[in-house]
Amino acid sequence: MNVTKSVFGLRSLEGFLNNVISAILLVGMMLLVVCDVTGRYLLNRPVHGTMEITEFIMVAVVFFTLAHTQAIRAHIKVELLLERMSRRVRLLLEAITYLFGMVIFALIGWQGVMSAIEAWEFWEVTDGLIPFPTLPAKLTIPIGCFVFCLRFIIDIVEAVRELTRKES
Repeated sequence: MNVTKSVFGLRSLEGFLNNVISAILLVGMMLLVVCDVTGRYLLNRPVHGTMEITEFIMVAVVFFTLAHTQAIRAHIKVELLLERMSRRVRLLLEAITYLFGMVIFALIGWQGVMSAIEAWEFWEVTDGLIPFPTLPAKLTIPIGCFVFCLRFIIDIVEAVRELTRKES
């Protein structure tokens, strides 16, 4: 299958979410934790809100990297069984798996949208010393799921195309 092919700039979007946004967020989270630990143990002055910000960043990093990981075929699969199957059976199982994955992540994304709408309507904030709005973190879930579902659609189409192609 041609995983390097870009469809409507999806590959660029996946790369941007994974290689730019997630990388920046991880570096920011790392610096925040280092400052918090340093402040807590050396200066007796922790950085307030570190736990909440770190939780929000982890949600974004996980959901923003899903599609890129799928595009480079780095998700876990059971090779022990797959290598014993014919090419057609493997492609059929991949297409079915991608379809199930798309449905599941479409549902997760839909619920993420509903949760983000609720957070927007009620100006939902975290409990704690600093009340952080939860909307930014809740928006990352449907965004990541939407891009992941687009990747699944492309993978399903490629698998079906390979299935219907004549052996040469």
